[in-house]
Amino acid sequence: MRIATLLLPLLLVSCAAPGGRRTVNPPDRTDGRPFSHGVLAGNTYYVAGTLGLDPETNAPPAAVEDEVRAMLDAFLAKLELVDMTMDDLVSVQVFCPDLSLYGAFNEVYATYFTEGYPVRAFIGSGELLRGCRFEMNGIAVRR
Repeated sequence: MRIATLLLPLLLVSCAAPGGRRTVNPPDRTDGRPFSHGVLAGNTYYVAGTLGLDPETNAPPAAVEDEVRAMLDAFLAKLELVDMTMDDLVSVQVFCPDLSLYGAFNEVYATYFTEGYPVRAFIGSGELLRGCRFEMNGIAVRR
């Protein structure tokens, strides 16, 4: 049984009146930052930008591949909050200040999917929060 299935009843969820829209945040979120980790509107889930931080240091891992895995694992955890997987993604945007990391990113990214890939933009960006090399947001539709 997935961890998210066990935690689903504990989600910090608020419902908005029109359209059955709700915000989704991890149950252990205690900060007051002005954004949600996700918004579920019907069968469509909009996932906020996600960084690849080491949970112990709250900084990006030294190795590029480890940062990509940390980011994708954190992104997957957000999807699991609403019982979705990476294969439910239909669109992804990846922000990266160093486009020479495109190949290294793709090697790890490709291992997270089993049923094809979502459409994607790999966008050259300025500096990212906390010195990260990647940030990803996306849209998933429940199958």
